[in-house]
Amino acid sequence: MTERLDPDETQTRIAKLIADARSGDQNALGELLDSYRKFVKFLARSGLHHHLRGKADPSDLAQEVCIAAHGNMADFRGQTPEEFAGWLRGILQNILAMHLRKYLGTQKRDPRLEQNLNASLVNASGFLQSKIAADVTSPSQHFARNEAFLQLAEALESLPEHYREVIVLRHVEGMSFADVAKTMGKSVDSVEKLWVRGLAKLRTIMT
Repeated sequence: MTERLDPDETQTRIAKLIADARSGDQNALGELLDSYRKFVKFLARSGLHHHLRGKADPSDLAQEVCIAAHGNMADFRGQTPEEFAGWLRGILQNILAMHLRKYLGTQKRDPRLEQNLNASLVNASGFLQSKIAADVTSPSQHFARNEAFLQLAEALESLPEHYREVIVLRHVEGMSFADVAKTMGKSVDSVEKLWVRGLAKLRTIMT
């Protein structure tokens, strides 16, 4: 992980990068997009979970989002880190929908798939600022009030796949342990233990 800044320092840094990027500073825009890359990658992975897994790589999708954002920064009208995160999520949503149409073809297109995809992105984004997110971090990080969700996204992306998957299924997808066990092909007891170890690992990374 990159050097950890105090959340208030991070918020100030991100806000300044947004302001500079909006004024046309390309270096600031590059640094800003780098700061959000893991966040976008986590959202992309969540969006891929049911419909596009194995057909598109989250890292490639995050890169597509950064390229699109770089070329359309003039369209961003917000000022806050949360608004910028929402704008990137919208770009990702469009890109994922485009991939769905590409892979499923016109005959198999179903508006419900795109709606489910959008819901997954909203859930994943919401999770990063949720109470459970706050529970796995130190109280001083104030997840609900600043953009420390970027640090949580980075920590989640650094987890081993089985830890990240059980946390995503449980907290982003909202599955019961029984459904998580069925999805992962494991017993309920084993996924409960995996979930406990995954959250403990996440806390260790975040401290």
